Amino acid sequence: MAEHRGLLSDAGVIYWGPKITRGGLFRGAIGNVEGVMAWQERRFSGRCAMRADAVRKAGATHLVVSDENMLGSLRAALEHTRLYTDAGRRVAAYAHGFERHNVTVALCVRDYADWWTSAMAFRLMRGGPLPHTELREHLVTQPRRWRHIVEELARVLPRARIAVWRYEVSADAPDRLVEELTGIKTPPSTAALENRRPTTEVLHDLMETCGIDPAEFHWPDGQFMPFAPYEAEALDAQYQEDLAWLSTGAGGFADYFDAPLAETEAPTAYGRGYPDDGEDRQLA
Repeated sequence: MAEHRGLLSDAGVIYWGPKITRGGLFRGAIGNVEGVMAWQERRFSGRCAMRADAVRKAGATHLVVSDENMLGSLRAALEHTRLYTDAGRRVAAYAHGFERHNVTVALCVRDYADWWTSAMAFRLMRGGPLPHTELREHLVTQPRRWRHIVEELARVLPRARIAVWRYEVSADAPDRLVEELTGIKTPPSTAALENRRPTTEVLHDLMETCGIDPAEFHWPDGQFMPFAPYEAEALDAQYQEDLAWLSTGAGGFADYFDAPLAETEAPTAYGRGYPDDGEDRQLA
């Protein structure tokens, strides 16, 4: 979104990315393993309310706040061998300052084997754990799923709209997501994806430097894949269950971008979502 910041601003859409979220807005909490402290939450609330009001008074109709670590950090996920253990509490802490506005929480879901592989690859570059059998078994059998995170977000933010999209479908099409969230069309992005996992060559060099034989792990098609085929199949089955749940309405908790709207639009009659007659200001 930073690539089209000027175009979006002219259309009434303000974008706050990592430079703002980590530079002061949520400083000390984004990516923090320990989560959000109570005193931080109080500061966030006042700080966000003040800045969001300034954006509204300047005439903007949408404010998009985006940071890959808002749900938690890769380090914490691997240390706890759980998928974003305190996602709901974190997002609720960030969102309190925007409670006077219509809020949309947009969540990207991703195939578990691919997500955990990416997490391990990044952490390996920073001295993280090797994907030996015990760790992999914990990750394959850990009970937390994307659907649990969706339900958790819906519980802690009952008036917010929860929107879900798939990494595999839209990661390289941010213009589609911008339009889904704001209604504003932008040109397809020409920028390279940021924060790609380390390349095969980099991981090979790191392992050999540390005296680790890369042959201990799987490299299908030359790509790092620490999970054995049967483990990857189990993780894929879990992901397919999540996608089936999302495609059949997500229990009314979320709108799923990659399925027909008629099947997935979250109803408002039971406290989910918000009616259309409120103030037309959005936080995504």
